Amino acid sequence: MNASLRNLVMTMLPAAAGALVVLVLAVVGGPVSPRTGTSWLNSGTATAGGGEYACTVADPGALRSAVFGTSGWEEAQIDNATIVYLAAADRGLGDQAAIAGLITAYQESRLLNYANFNVEESLEYDHDRIGDDQDDLGIFQRSPSSGWGSVSDLMDPEDAARAFYDELVAVDGWEHMTPAEAARAVPGSASPDAYPRWEAYAESAVGHFTDHTRCVPVGDEWAWTHPVPTGDFWGGFRTAGRPGHDGVDIGAEDGGKGAEIVAASAGVVARVRCDAQLGEQDYSCDVDGAAEVSGCGWYVDVEHPDDAVTRYCHMMSRPLVAVGDVVLPGEVIGYLGSSGNSGAPHLHFETHVGSAPATSANAVSPVEFMAERGVSIE
Repeated sequence: MNASLRNLVMTMLPAAAGALVVLVLAVVGGPVSPRTGTSWLNSGTATAGGGEYACTVADPGALRSAVFGTSGWEEAQIDNATIVYLAAADRGLGDQAAIAGLITAYQESRLLNYANFNVEESLEYDHDRIGDDQDDLGIFQRSPSSGWGSVSDLMDPEDAARAFYDELVAVDGWEHMTPAEAARAVPGSASPDAYPRWEAYAESAVGHFTDHTRCVPVGDEWAWTHPVPTGDFWGGFRTAGRPGHDGVDIGAEDGGKGAEIVAASAGVVARVRCDAQLGEQDYSCDVDGAAEVSGCGWYVDVEHPDDAVTRYCHMMSRPLVAVGDVVLPGEVIGYLGSSGNSGAPHLHFETHVGSAPATSANAVSPVEFMAERGVSIE
């Protein structure tokens, strides 16, 4: 896969008023920084164009604690900072843009969503504070006459943040500026010279957002595909003869061993495991299994943005991916083999819907699942 995409991460945090946002789309392409742990940080210049991404955070509480620990921000400020960051992620603008957005919102409102006594309508919307500075509203303190949107738009931190980035990307050469310079270049600030003092806070917050986040590509550019391009359908899902068979079996031509197994769609690798036992003893997954061996052998679980999980069992050898890797449709993740409970080289392919982890309770027919996504595997 493209190394730049593998090294990508955006962020995901609890949204304002305590709601947890679980999906955000980001358009991403171009250079990104090296991967650190299970996170990918787009830390270079703008990367507009190239596809959509969905981002999630596993532990919002831990993320809030981390941001609070280095910023001292109250919960509303952290929530609003999250929204500003996500608006940059949504467009693939990178962390430089996110920092510019954060320092602007912090300078203008201390990252608090302001209604205004002078704009009666603004009081109807969720807000953190009430001010009376002319007719300025929201976290960016913009007027309804500024062109950033209606009162409703300005009082919605997500809409206001998107409007900020609309203004930012219209600035010629913004991607080559420092965050403070880029923020100053966006029209409308009352105190642009104050921006640099908040840059360290914003950089720290962005680092925490990245550490707790995964992003995977979604959208038409990342469609579903057959998990074994050369595969032949061997066996069905929960047949009369095998009611506990939670997937389908796919073989390949010429005996099949060593055929490529590919990710059926974009996702994040959630599990890589050797699962093989003979009696009560662990059994090697680097040799062919047998009927008396139990388990899935070498297998991989991939979590997808639509709350689906795909599982790929009986691989010939250790998979080519690791937990936390972002995979794209058609990316080779391993080779067809016969490890675990297997009498011949094949892929046991499962599909699961609902929240991870993949279990027998949330397994669904891969034939129907893939058909709904435009792919015939039967």
